[in-house]
Amino acid sequence: MRRVLRDVRRRVRHPLVVAVCVAIGSATPRVGWAQTSTTVQSAIDRARAMVDSGNSVAARTVLDSLVVSLSLPDDVAEALYWRAVLGENAAGAESDWKRLMLESPLSPRAPEALLRLGEGALVRGNSVDARAYLERLLRNYSDAAQRPKATLGIARSYFDERDTPHACAIVGAFKAADIPEGELLLQANELRSRCAKAAATAVAATTTATAPLIAPATLDSVSKAIAKSEHRIYSVQIAAYDTRAQATVVVKRLQKRGIAARIDGDRKPFRVRVGRYRSRADAAASLVKLKKQGQSGFVAELDS
Repeated sequence: MRRVLRDVRRRVRHPLVVAVCVAIGSATPRVGWAQTSTTVQSAIDRARAMVDSGNSVAARTVLDSLVVSLSLPDDVAEALYWRAVLGENAAGAESDWKRLMLESPLSPRAPEALLRLGEGALVRGNSVDARAYLERLLRNYSDAAQRPKATLGIARSYFDERDTPHACAIVGAFKAADIPEGELLLQANELRSRCAKAAATAVAATTTATAPLIAPATLDSVSKAIAKSEHRIYSVQIAAYDTRAQATVVVKRLQKRGIAARIDGDRKPFRVRVGRYRSRADAAASLVKLKKQGQSGFVAELDS
């Protein structure tokens, strides 16, 4: 009986099946409970190797075949995931992310699909849709590793709408322990910098009548920040990776699309960046152009 139930849970994702399993004392299906078959994983590994060697057409053929031939929801989700990740067409990737969410909402890949859909909406300047996807991720996947990045994405959506107070309230609610080292920490620091700049602007606009309410140390900090800003260099950061090999693959893909990307850093995280600019405004203008090419990123302040 247990073997039959396991087989039913593997093949069918339906509320009635879940209810029956619970009623007879069997475990309810949960996110991540199924494993991708060895055969499917082997085919996906071949496709990834093909992309790394520059043969993206052959990789697409392998993944297309997998998507068409597979039947188990988690196997299909895995094939859709990699076809979207490795594809060079933004519209096709978005279609795969949406299909993954519709057909396999219990797949371990579902939170990533929502994150990618949210990021894609941000790239297109649709902050309302972006928040809908990202908030759904936070609401439905309480243990997902993508939660910190989704939260930062929601903050960015408010920045895009020029709703700085709402954005900074979200950024301010983040605790240091909530953000892992690497790319996410860099993004969080960049958003905190924007909030600090907004706060400095508010301080500068404060009238003389309210000036006594501001601590001298705060005014001194603002002055130092303004002086330091005159020597800052900015860039558009696309991503960051633990290995140079991973970053190199992305740089080559971007360069094929006519985007002059580079790798910054001699140790992890290896940051994939575009351009060096004397002002945040110039970097932001470059980011707008990249978004029109379907490439997301954020403005980062360089060390030198």
